[in-house]
Amino acid sequence: MGGPTVEGEKGDEEPTLGELVREIAHDAETLIDQQFELIRSEWRQELDQAKGAAAALGAGTVLVATGGVLATLMVVHGLQRATRLPLWGCYGLVGGAVGAFGAGLLVGGMRKAGDIHLAVPPQSLAALKENFAWIGDQATQMTSPNPTPSPGRSLADE
Repeated sequence: MGGPTVEGEKGDEEPTLGELVREIAHDAETLIDQQFELIRSEWRQELDQAKGAAAALGAGTVLVATGGVLATLMVVHGLQRATRLPLWGCYGLVGGAVGAFGAGLLVGGMRKAGDIHLAVPPQSLAALKENFAWIGDQATQMTSPNPTPSPGRSLADE
């Protein structure tokens, strides 16, 4: 190192196999850390969606219950008075209408909840698999006697 070089020798020493393996391991660790941070970020987004769906389901449930009670008490007697139908028939009509409205709210909330995916997001999983394959290729190239470039890449690119 640092001394005069003999003609035919390289001025810069090539890294040893151990140094190359350490560099690959460090790069792989950094890459994996970044992938897991991406996965955590995507999970946070999915949980935010879950909060919105839970709020819609909760609001729908409260409105169904409140609407059922108030509409039944308010409209039933007015309907009975206007139509002279039996009181039980008026309760049935009003209760059915309120129940249908509440069911619509619950269906909407369930659709929102159906868009939530708490598993590993497919894009992150695909990227993680690709990175592991790249790490394996790099390790194989560094340990083989004649490293060959990856498809579409030259040794100078690496």
